[in-house]
Amino acid sequence: MALVLYRLFETTAYEKYKYRIRFCWWGAEEVGLLGSDYHVAQALTSTTPGERISDYLINLNYDMLGSPNFMFGIYDGRTAPADTPSQARPGSDKITQLFIDWFIEQNLPWDYTDFSGRSDYGPFLAEGVVAGGLFSGADDTKTPAQYDKYMQMLGPLLAGKVNETHDQCYHQACDHIGNIDEFALERMVQAAGYALEYLARQDDLKTWLYPNGTVTRMNMHEQQQQRKYQAEKEYFKFADV
Repeated sequence: MALVLYRLFETTAYEKYKYRIRFCWWGAEEVGLLGSDYHVAQALTSTTPGERISDYLINLNYDMLGSPNFMFGIYDGRTAPADTPSQARPGSDKITQLFIDWFIEQNLPWDYTDFSGRSDYGPFLAEGVVAGGLFSGADDTKTPAQYDKYMQMLGPLLAGKVNETHDQCYHQACDHIGNIDEFALERMVQAAGYALEYLARQDDLKTWLYPNGTVTRMNMHEQQQQRKYQAEKEYFKFADV
């Protein structure tokens, strides 16, 4: 996507976006969102225009997009953590619906996936930045109902395997470049590209995402409470402490 945008903007007359798009690859997600959390912490204290947390209008998270026994998962804004700042909720719900509309229009199946804050959008959402994204499944299981839906809409070659995990190589040595379903990846990237183009062409994206005002700051106590993501539980199944 980054290369396509570069080529469009630099080598053609394609109308440029009025908003800056930043592509990020985070490190150390599995041990507590360390990379994205550090980035947000730096943005909270930055005074440089474009580097401040208040300069972020939205975070789009694409954690896994090509799981072999895939689902087309859309983060469900309604399941955001209870202590998510209120200003981030309406826009996050809009992003959920934006993706749903695309999959329906493409006659593709889709599923809600939890918007729990346990991926790299979490630190942004905790600071009141609208977030959303896609997820093709990890160590959860494709249910019979889900399989039937995908069978009906995609046929036997693409429906996957019932009662098996979405990605048997999740966090295993076999998780390499060959462990990707190309059909799923292509459709997910198309959905991501659609969302980017749709949002970047908004005349007033800030008002579209934040109908009740701009991003506001939480006090220090609220920030400390919100930062208890315990993301590692999702990956290593640690007990609550």
